[in-house]
Amino acid sequence: MFENSGLSMDQAPPIVVVLRFFLTGSIFGIVASFMLFFYGKSVTNFSSAQALALTHTLTLGVMASFMFGALYQMLPVLCGVAIKEPETLALRVNYALILGTIFLSISFFTANLILYILAALSLAYALFTSSYVMIKKLKTISHSSSSRGMLLSLISLVFVAILGLLLLSLRGGFNINIDYLALKSAHFSFGLFGWIALLIISVSFQVIEMFYVTPPYNKRYANYLPQIIITLLFINLFSAIFAPAILNIVEYIIILLVALHAGLTLIKLKQKKRAVTDATILFWAFGMSSYILFAFFYTLSQFITIPTTIVVTLFAYFALSIVFAMSYKIVPFLVWFHLNAKGYFEVPMMHEIAHPKYARVNLYFFITSFILLILANFITIFWQIGSISLLISFFMLFFILYSAIKKYFHILNTGKRFEFNMPKI
Repeated sequence: MFENSGLSMDQAPPIVVVLRFFLTGSIFGIVASFMLFFYGKSVTNFSSAQALALTHTLTLGVMASFMFGALYQMLPVLCGVAIKEPETLALRVNYALILGTIFLSISFFTANLILYILAALSLAYALFTSSYVMIKKLKTISHSSSSRGMLLSLISLVFVAILGLLLLSLRGGFNINIDYLALKSAHFSFGLFGWIALLIISVSFQVIEMFYVTPPYNKRYANYLPQIIITLLFINLFSAIFAPAILNIVEYIIILLVALHAGLTLIKLKQKKRAVTDATILFWAFGMSSYILFAFFYTLSQFITIPTTIVVTLFAYFALSIVFAMSYKIVPFLVWFHLNAKGYFEVPMMHEIAHPKYARVNLYFFITSFILLILANFITIFWQIGSISLLISFFMLFFILYSAIKKYFHILNTGKRFEFNMPKI
């Protein structure tokens, strides 16, 4: 089923590598919820400092943290890619990502050149270092459709970072002969569809079949879809700078291709062979449905006036849904797997680490926040009420991650291990 894969302690990185990134992402999710509460309707102005700070807190603080954590786990285990000294590398990247996100968010309000430079240096280190190491390793293996898609999403991330640094340079007052709006459009396209959507698509090729026992995706489809998307993104970059007239057409094709995958994934989930429908399946289904609605309303907005915030919220919940789904699936397994592999007797079952009912309640708060934030476009007070529901969602996720780490280290320090006593010869 999984090319270049195999589960062993030799391949798996230390558990702290993954959990540190996940904890960081959940904390930034809490911060973003507070920002949304206090900024309220001002985030509907996408050129405002409030909207830019919130957007980058979500994309860098939340999404990049969770996605790096997942990649540090999946590349060695599912793709057979061995990352040298992953704990040291991940720690440095994690700190740089935290500092860079904070510096960048503050710089939007202050327009301080020093903060722009600090943000650029921190984020360049975080994004380029991890991307370089992972791309270098991925180039050496025989690819599955999933690993190839991950490679292409990392290449997209490199372009997101390059374009972002150019945008920061322009905001910092450096004279670069590039159109700011064209650069901004390409930056968003590579970020939303190349980095986030393409990585989710690539992960789904593996985990939908593995976690939920569904029929596999068609091999030819899985092989070519990421390559088509990345090709269109480069055409989109070219058109943004040199041929703006065709920009919307290319972007729309990309949106429809991702919507096709979202619909196909929903069909796969309905065809699952396990009778139980847990919260993680529903998170996946909600995420894919959110994307289809995003594509629909994006199309509709070309003909009638649709609040842009609705379209953006739909995409955000598409991405965040997969974050929650993967967290509730990966973290309990990792705690069980690492303790079991180390030979401890009292290893908690996965449902004892993150109970399915707890995850289901988290799902309800998450969906409630989505509904309220959509309604906020028409009833202003719902910005605050929706942000509180989102805050609860992220706090619940943080609590389950913190509890998992605490339980892991408690057993690691106090639990009894099975000892192999070799007979003397």
